[in-house]
Amino acid sequence: MHLTETCDPQSPNLITHVVTTDASVQDGTMLKAIHTGLAGRGRLPALHLVDAGYIDARNVLAARRELGVELLGPVRPDTNRSAQKFGTDAFTIDWDRQTVRCPDGRTSVVWRNKLHDRHDGHRGRDPVIFVRFAARHCGPCPLRDRCTISQSGRTLMLRPSREEHELLQQARMLNQTEEWRRRYNPRAGIEGTISQGVRAFGLRRCRYRGYSKTSLQHLFTASAMNLTRLDAWIGGVSPAGTRISRFEALRPAA
Repeated sequence: MHLTETCDPQSPNLITHVVTTDASVQDGTMLKAIHTGLAGRGRLPALHLVDAGYIDARNVLAARRELGVELLGPVRPDTNRSAQKFGTDAFTIDWDRQTVRCPDGRTSVVWRNKLHDRHDGHRGRDPVIFVRFAARHCGPCPLRDRCTISQSGRTLMLRPSREEHELLQQARMLNQTEEWRRRYNPRAGIEGTISQGVRAFGLRRCRYRGYSKTSLQHLFTASAMNLTRLDAWIGGVSPAGTRISRFEALRPAA
């Protein structure tokens, strides 16, 4: 169940869109359907806060270009980086000449387009640019211990376009800033919505079998949650705070 809700502090948080999918469907593939549904009802947001499952360079660019929506969410770590490796940001990329220069000043010998298996827990393959450095350069390199253990030379996987690559690099840097955290913080409210749906509205169980009936149940559940929230707002009842266990309450203040 994909939920979209408002997060204006001056009004109750209301669910504005619901999509039901098979559990195996990747979150990011549903983003276009979610935006299309919101646009059809005049509820498309200028800023859409989502979790990491929806964030991909192509999704961010498509939302910005086609709908004027800023997609904001955490970017997955650089898959070219490990505890001791140089990440992609340590390499200089020449997109026009299709070459990459490593921290030791060596130039790549392979640059080609290919399909690469996903590493985010979902099936499928993504288009990438495969880059490899020569073994004769990597073997005697003084930075080898900090770069690669491969006998055939260091490899990199780049996004298929310069625009996508630079967008992700910039997003990873912004994710570390306090300003980004401040803007993204309201997204935590949707976790409370899911918890409320499970605890108070039986969201985890389907009353009937079948996609259509399950989808209808989700719509009724979202409507009931909205009515409950409106009633609480009109009655002046504030949302409950985050629950803290007795053990966690013993932790000294920072």
